[in-house]
Amino acid sequence: MEKERSSGVVISSWGNLRHRAGSFHPWLIQVLPEPIVLLLYAVIIGTVGGYGAVGFRMLIDGFTRLFFEDGRRWLAWLGGPEVFFFPVIGLVFVSAIVKFFAPEAKGHGVPEVMAAIAERGGKIRPRVVLVKAVASALCIGSGGSVGREGPIVQIGSAFGSTFGQLLGLPERYLRLLVACGAGAGIAATFNAPVGGVMFATEVILGSFALQNFAAIVIASVVSAAIGRTYLGDHPSFPMPLYQVGHFSVYWVYVIIGLLAGFWGYAYIRVLYRIEDWFDDRSWPFWGKALVGGALIGAIGIRFPQIFGVGYEWVNLALTDQLPLHLLLILLILKLLATSITIAAGGSGGVFSPGLYQGAMLGGAAGVLFSALFPNSGISPGALAAMAMAGVFAGSARAPVTAIMMLFEMTGDYNLILPLMISSVLAATITGLLSRESIYTLKLVRRGLDIMRLRHPDRLKAVCVGEALPQNHLTLPGDLTIAEAWEQFAGSREWFAWVRDASGSLIGSVARAQVLEALNQRRFLEPVVVLLPKTVHRIDEQETLAAAATKMKALGVTYLLVCRRDEPVGVIGSSDIVRAYRSLD
Repeated sequence: MEKERSSGVVISSWGNLRHRAGSFHPWLIQVLPEPIVLLLYAVIIGTVGGYGAVGFRMLIDGFTRLFFEDGRRWLAWLGGPEVFFFPVIGLVFVSAIVKFFAPEAKGHGVPEVMAAIAERGGKIRPRVVLVKAVASALCIGSGGSVGREGPIVQIGSAFGSTFGQLLGLPERYLRLLVACGAGAGIAATFNAPVGGVMFATEVILGSFALQNFAAIVIASVVSAAIGRTYLGDHPSFPMPLYQVGHFSVYWVYVIIGLLAGFWGYAYIRVLYRIEDWFDDRSWPFWGKALVGGALIGAIGIRFPQIFGVGYEWVNLALTDQLPLHLLLILLILKLLATSITIAAGGSGGVFSPGLYQGAMLGGAAGVLFSALFPNSGISPGALAAMAMAGVFAGSARAPVTAIMMLFEMTGDYNLILPLMISSVLAATITGLLSRESIYTLKLVRRGLDIMRLRHPDRLKAVCVGEALPQNHLTLPGDLTIAEAWEQFAGSREWFAWVRDASGSLIGSVARAQVLEALNQRRFLEPVVVLLPKTVHRIDEQETLAAAATKMKALGVTYLLVCRRDEPVGVIGSSDIVRAYRSLD
């Protein structure tokens, strides 16, 4: 009872806060142009996203020290295998936190953001910010074999959604702010603002529509600047200047693309097969966490390289410092460890594990290639970089993001052609083998066709109030038809709003109607007689799709737009066409 009362107080407080903040956006767009307002919002989200990424990294470091420094000291009497217990403890706590506070924080996070945009109009519960941060940091810090990029994407997106909901923004802008949060998270984490923009548009939104770019760019730039201030102005993977060889040996990048594409498909299938195996067990959630944690711990006793994000081992693969047998072993074990961590109830991303596996796959190929063709002029580490981009491009179905992010990390233009070959080919191969990406498959398994949801009737994304013409001709209802024609003749408008003696909006007349009445010599009749007997209404919060449907059903060409029963404008079929075209 007390819990219900407490929950009610929180909901009431949130509602009161939204009510007070809801008047801010309408006031602000009266002061500033709306595109400028959206850029200001993007600055706020980018700032919070940048500090969120920094804070999340610090939280991970704190849990890592707690387990792998303090925990080792406390369990030193075991003589070595104490690391076995760390992922067990971590996964039990993580699964409990997720189950009781925010089930959507389970797993890798990105699919939940995609679903929120496509299905729920960009709405994400505010509590996800805190729950995802704590659960994922604890999972990674205790040795869970997952990445930090997926969580920071969900954390940033949840803040963007919360901010938009607080201001009462329409769905169209709410989706954009969610994408801004996702881009900001990637930009700060990887020190890759262009990569953040590409990830938000290609993976999260699934659209490169130009109207999305400005706000996402600003959010990513601001976030990356904050990340550089606190985390250092250096790439996540400090790669050397690679030799990519003469064009005559570029066939090797074709092979790398093929290998990465097949491995990307394997990554998707193994991840969900292991998740299915755990889901089929009737064990309680903590039982699954115990089993999964024990498996991770057992692997980690002999191969601690699979614990956590593992970027230090990726760096060694990129600089050709790992032997062939270890590269192959870590390739397999990372795939299994990541799949088990996610399936057992862990919280963390699949982005970093994909990069890890790609680096090991390409690193192994590089060792073999350099042994077979020592005079090829290709650095072995270059193949690790190509495969790293390829596995991500294939598994996430995001070749543009992979190309731009790897290019941004290295700043080496010599890599661009091999990078394009490997990434696009890998994405093509994985796409031929699997219709869904590693992110969308999770949603399809829930019964959500993300591709259909992403491309609905675009008119459903715009409210009627947003499509009202800003500049329009307005005529008094008692104006004669002759005088009305003079008004039309002096303007380029095809329609005019009509107001009654009290100034209230009562309908709309077309230039063609006035001209026809003029030809009928109805010079002195008031223009109001040209209005239909019944002027049908629609609320400004309804979508353009609803307006178009209503016009068709009623056989009319315009509707009176109302705000709480007060007419504020007229939406005509031409306005709907114009708004539709503006979405391209």
